[in-house]
Amino acid sequence: MREPTRRQIQALSFVALLSPATRLLPGAAARYASHAGWLCPLLAAPLCALIALPVSAALRSKGPGEGLGEVILRALPRLGRALLALYALWLALYAGFAVRSAASRFIYTIYTGASPRPFVAVGLGVGLLGALGGVRRLARAAELFRPLLILALLPIVGVGLAQLDWRELLPVSPADAPGLALGALDALGTVGFALVNVPLLECGEPIERRARAMAAWSARECLLLGAICACVLGRFGPELSAALTSPFFALVRNTSLFGVAERIEALVTALWVLSDFVLAAFSLMAASRLARLALKARSRPGLPRFLQPRALTSLAAAALALACALAVAPDSRTLRFVSDCVVVYVNLAMLALMLAAAAFAARKRVRPAGSGGVV
Repeated sequence: MREPTRRQIQALSFVALLSPATRLLPGAAARYASHAGWLCPLLAAPLCALIALPVSAALRSKGPGEGLGEVILRALPRLGRALLALYALWLALYAGFAVRSAASRFIYTIYTGASPRPFVAVGLGVGLLGALGGVRRLARAAELFRPLLILALLPIVGVGLAQLDWRELLPVSPADAPGLALGALDALGTVGFALVNVPLLECGEPIERRARAMAAWSARECLLLGAICACVLGRFGPELSAALTSPFFALVRNTSLFGVAERIEALVTALWVLSDFVLAAFSLMAASRLARLALKARSRPGLPRFLQPRALTSLAAAALALACALAVAPDSRTLRFVSDCVVVYVNLAMLALMLAAAAFAARKRVRPAGSGGVV
C-alpha cells in the first residue's frame, strides 16, 4: 500500500495541528513570555526537529501496512501493549476534548450562549464516520483541505503583520528567558502531537529521508505559528492577548479585507471545521488502531463489518470521547483551565513516553517476521 504518501502525511499533520495551535499558542505565549511570546514557536523549532529523529529512525524497521505502534509493540512485546493501551485511552479522551473546544469556539464566535452539546454530538458523529473510513481516505481529505485552510490563513497573517505595532513585540531581554522556555514547551507539545501521533497511521510505503522532511516541515510550522503569535501580540498587546478567550479569532474578527470583516470571521470559523473534523477522526482512528494492537484483536472473516474489532474499538473510543466532552468542561472557566494546564502537561508526558519507546525501538530495530530478525 503506497498511501499515505509523504505529501499526505504532512497535509494530515498540518490540518490536524491548525485548530489546537491557533486555539492555544497565542494566548499561552502572551501569558508566559509577554511581548516576547512570538519567539516561543521559533525557539521550539530545533526541539521539534529532534523529535522527528527517533520517530523516523524507528519507522525504518516497519513492515508493509505497519505504523509506529506496530514497531513499538515488536520491540517491547509486554510493556508495549500496556503503553499502547494507555495511549489509546489518551487519544480517545483527547478527541472528546478537541470537539468540546471546537464547540466552545463556535459559541464564542457565532452562537453566543448556545449549549455545546449539539456541537459535540455532531463533531463526534462526523469524526467517527471519518475514523471508520480508513487512513487513505482521511489522508486524501487532509490533502484537499490544506490549500483551503492556507488560503484562509495567509491573508489574515499578511494583514496582521502589516498592521502590527512592533512596540508590542520588542525589545527582548535575558529576563524573558524563563517565560520563553515555558512558551516554547507549549509550542513543542503542540507541534510534537502531530510529529509523534501521525506516524501511528503511517502505514504506507517508507518515506525517503523522512527525518529531514519532517524536520523541515516542523520548522515551517513553527515559523507560521510564530507569525500568528506576532500578529496577535502586535495587534492586542500581551495583556489583552492573555485575557482573551480566543485571541486568534479575535484577530480574525478585527481583520478587514476590502472593508469586509464579519463575512471573513464566519468564513474562517466555517473552514476551521475541516481541521476539527480531521483532528477528531484522526484521534479516534489512532485510538482504535492502538487498542486493537494492545488487545491483539484481528479481523474475523464472516462477521459483519460493524462487529469487526475495528468498528467496535472505534465505537468504544467515540463513547469515551463523548463522556470526556460532556464532563471535562461544565463552564468556560473550567474549559480554559483544562485546555491551558491539564491537557498541555498530560500531552507532554504522553509524548515523552512514546518518544522513549520509539527511541528504544529505533535502537533495537526488530524487523517483522521473515525480514531478517534483529538487526
